Amino acid sequence: LGDDGFGTDRSIIAGIDWAVEQGCQIISMSLGAATNVGDLPNDDYERIGRICLDSGSLIVAAAGNESDRPRFIAPVGSPANASTIMAVAAVDRQFEPARFSCGGINRGQDVDIAAPGVDVLSSLPGGKYARWSGTSMATPHVSGVAALLAQSDKKLRGGALWARLLQLTLGLNHPARDVGTGLLQASPPRGSGSA
Repeated sequence: LGDDGFGTDRSIIAGIDWAVEQGCQIISMSLGAATNVGDLPNDDYERIGRICLDSGSLIVAAAGNESDRPRFIAPVGSPANASTIMAVAAVDRQFEPARFSCGGINRGQDVDIAAPGVDVLSSLPGGKYARWSGTSMATPHVSGVAALLAQSDKKLRGGALWARLLQLTLGLNHPARDVGTGLLQASPPRGSGSA
């Protein structure tokens, strides 16, 4: 993305290509574009996501912030709506889907997992801090846990890492459309055995 925070699909895919060439196992993308009901995923993101998974990389992306719950739930944005990219929803401190968090409205374009995304303490330029909300705040939580897992076990790459992240979720009393398999935990949920 440019200094203004905007970019094209082409430039984003070029960035993903670069990350894979550098050997990145986790590509965290707090970015996206709104989609409409009935839109299909971008074929280029489907392809690059598959290439990443096959080469041992995992793309984690923000599901989007276009909802106004409970009145309206917007579909997962692009590129998170690609089936080969992990889509992250946001929940608040009560483990409720964040008002703005997009959902799996379009068929096959699901939320995969949820993480904290409301009033997250965030660093700003100049050594300052502020509380920010968005699926872009939830995405780095998932990427961070993914990095811890990948560091702990060299077999956890690509699809294996994706599967392990889903195993570490705490089920929430909400539809998978809104939270995927649930809230990601940095340690296994109780009763699930060792990590």
